[in-house]
Amino acid sequence: MADANEPVTRSNEDNSSSDMAIHADTHETEPTQDPPSVISSDIPTTLENSTQQPDSSAPPADFQPLPPQLPRWMNPTPKLHVPERSDYSHLEFDWKVDPSSYLRPIDNTFVDYNVLLDGHSHTTYSDGRMKPEQLLQWAIANGYNAIVVSDHNTIEGALKAQKIANEKYKGLITVIPGMEYRIHMQFIGIQSNPFGPFNKPFPTNEELKALIDKVHKMGGLVTVNHIPWSNKTEWGYDVPTLLDHPTRDELYEMGVDGFEIINGNVFDHETYVFAKNHKSLAISGSDVHFPSEGAYAWTLLKAGNKTVEGIMSALRGKATSFLFDATGTRPRYYPADNKEYFALLPITALANVFASFYDDYRGMYSFQGGFCHERKIVVHWISYWYFILYCLLFFIIYELLRKAVKSMFARYKKFRNDRGGHWRRLDVDEPNPYNREHYTDFIDMEP
Repeated sequence: MADANEPVTRSNEDNSSSDMAIHADTHETEPTQDPPSVISSDIPTTLENSTQQPDSSAPPADFQPLPPQLPRWMNPTPKLHVPERSDYSHLEFDWKVDPSSYLRPIDNTFVDYNVLLDGHSHTTYSDGRMKPEQLLQWAIANGYNAIVVSDHNTIEGALKAQKIANEKYKGLITVIPGMEYRIHMQFIGIQSNPFGPFNKPFPTNEELKALIDKVHKMGGLVTVNHIPWSNKTEWGYDVPTLLDHPTRDELYEMGVDGFEIINGNVFDHETYVFAKNHKSLAISGSDVHFPSEGAYAWTLLKAGNKTVEGIMSALRGKATSFLFDATGTRPRYYPADNKEYFALLPITALANVFASFYDDYRGMYSFQGGFCHERKIVVHWISYWYFILYCLLFFIIYELLRKAVKSMFARYKKFRNDRGGHWRRLDVDEPNPYNREHYTDFIDMEP
């Protein structure tokens, strides 16, 4: 599941392919119309002077119009962004976990399985930190031999991962293309985007049902992810994270095929019982976003073969079981620190001081408007008092340091100007080579 507080980043090469697949919101970008041509009355209209001249304002024949401006929620990565703390460019997963060696299925009778599926994952094409190939390497290392790649509102990352799996990892892992849409409803086993320009933050149940029917016609399955997370109280609002989320009964009446009953290390017992009573498909998903995350659950299937068609056929049969370990796999990969992040840290730290004055709750980009009824800005007035206090402390410390340095520099100059490099005491009477009577020429004498 996506974290609203975490920064969102995508690589440039990923943006170039995924953005082209997403259509612009017709409500946010209106097409511009060319002004009507006006013929001046000063130009003669006789045949002698009626030779047509090329219109310099007309576009050339090979002119390609620019794509419309994408709304902020559809292109969450700004052109200028602060580098992340971790460097995800080079990842290594040099281990191989065999969960079957130490875990038993929840259904003890479900022992003859050949597919260990991760039913929910993300790449850099939405809000994940791993590129498609890195995600496949992570899945293989954690004992999966099949995975559903389901980025938010785009299928480009899934198709890319499927192509890489067929070329480099054939026999090791099978990729089933998918997509996570709006209320975190997941479309599994599709090969193209099932919707056109979508421009409503919260689709109605009727619109969701129409979309479910369309996915079914495309040969796909529809599941709903992490209902407990969607219904949890959002901080500061006393409302669910996803407002007006359909109930399990409503989703079942719409025609969804199943539910995600394990998300990460969270086991949704209520949804598990509901799916079992209604004979719905029950799957698990890692919902992995970061390479340092471990695997907690594996969906078990008895498939005729490990191809996409074989696994999809087994999913349609809705006979699944699970391996579940709440502690997760032990091997983890921790990415290296990003040098660019620390190089800009003094500037970003100062920016964070001013950013702490308020919180701007926009919601998560994948919902086109977010979990709020309206955009909410909360001003933290106490931050202003803290800022004034920090400024006062800064100037006090600065003044103390300035005086200390000035005093030390004065003493250093006095030491350097002293003859012989010794300190002289002028208030003693005993004779010594450094007393005033020996250096009357250097010291102002009394008359």
